[in-house]
Amino acid sequence: MSAPAQTTPAQTLALPIWALHSLSRLTPFVLFLAAWQGLAKSGLIDPTFLPSVSAVGHALIDLGASPSFYTDLAVTLGRSLGGLALGAAIGIPLGAGMAVSRKIDGFFGPLVKATYSLPKTALIPLLLLWLGIGSATNIVAVMFSTLLPFVVYTYHGIHGVPQLLTWSARAMGTPQRRLLWKILLPASLHAILTGLRLALGFSFVIAIAAEMIAANTGIGKLMFIYGESGAYDYMFAAVAAVVALAYVADRLTVVISNRLLRWDDVENRLG
Repeated sequence: MSAPAQTTPAQTLALPIWALHSLSRLTPFVLFLAAWQGLAKSGLIDPTFLPSVSAVGHALIDLGASPSFYTDLAVTLGRSLGGLALGAAIGIPLGAGMAVSRKIDGFFGPLVKATYSLPKTALIPLLLLWLGIGSATNIVAVMFSTLLPFVVYTYHGIHGVPQLLTWSARAMGTPQRRLLWKILLPASLHAILTGLRLALGFSFVIAIAAEMIAANTGIGKLMFIYGESGAYDYMFAAVAAVVALAYVADRLTVVISNRLLRWDDVENRLG
């Protein structure tokens, strides 16, 4: 009868691969926070303008105890997602139309190229003038900022569909009017979802910027108030809350996108 296998200390302390992967992802954040804390405590920078990580943490806990803080978060999230939905509802059909129709591309193509490099925050004062202070200005500003990613990625996604796929669909009897819905859009789904992920980041940035100028509620307005009053630890805490919210939204987008792309190659899925 053979003796039982001996377990070495190294094997006992070994972590699962997923745990090591998670730790490797957390390392940059830990190093960043440690450097921030060290710099804030070194005296090289006035702590009034760069509060320590511990001070920001205490401020975040204090904000978390206030129901109005979650209301502001919900308002910002609603404006961000509302503008994102409008951008998708306009941008995806427009990009698809430009990809399959030379006339549509000829009309809208120059407009897209002319506005591509325009900073979308420059539109906020104009929207404020036309729509006034409130959610309408914020949502429309987000819509304009997310419109182009949907247009561009949908356009190039459809143009990237292999011709062999469309030829095969026609040979099997797919009508021309159904080619877009049955072949082109599903085949370009990866590109469209990549545009969605990019637009999601823009939606949070523009929603916060618009709230600082053209809103009385929302996390952006809260940041502005804290900055004006010199409560920089609370301002940093609000920023940290938005970063966490945007990160969760991005991760959910990746999970949902990869589920929709489960038929695709593993290396082509979003990371």
